Amino acid sequence: MSKKVEDLITQPSPLVLDRATSVFEAARAMTARNVGAVTICDDAGRPTGIFTERDLMTRVVVPGRDPARTSLGEVMTTRLLFARGDEPVVDVEREMQRMHVRHLPVVDGVGRLLGVISLRDLLRADLCEREEELHALHDYIAAADDAPHSSVR
Repeated sequence: MSKKVEDLITQPSPLVLDRATSVFEAARAMTARNVGAVTICDDAGRPTGIFTERDLMTRVVVPGRDPARTSLGEVMTTRLLFARGDEPVVDVEREMQRMHVRHLPVVDGVGRLLGVISLRDLLRADLCEREEELHALHDYIAAADDAPHSSVR
């Protein structure tokens, strides 16, 4: 059975801020939580935007905007790519790569935020899967080596 996207959510509660929050405060919160993105949600908990480290660089730092006076609503990404929690990881990983997205909001069946996954989460899951395969192969080979051998003459 293939893994579902909701299995990759590592943060028990995603970082969600109001669109009026300053970029400076968002950067502080992101640093404190050690995350690369903050999600902006409506009153029903549905994502309306995401603000990432890339947004900070391209929409605030490079244009010379004051992070203390710039709100998330002014610079957040509003064309969001979402994943449903029950989607297969392989499909979502392919779409993230195709769209060049590093952080992805994960929503439930009615569009409420469950969490955010990152490419790092996908790489970690892929590494764990490869390690499991390696151990299974190792055990298989070890069992074959321990099996009695018959000599046919």
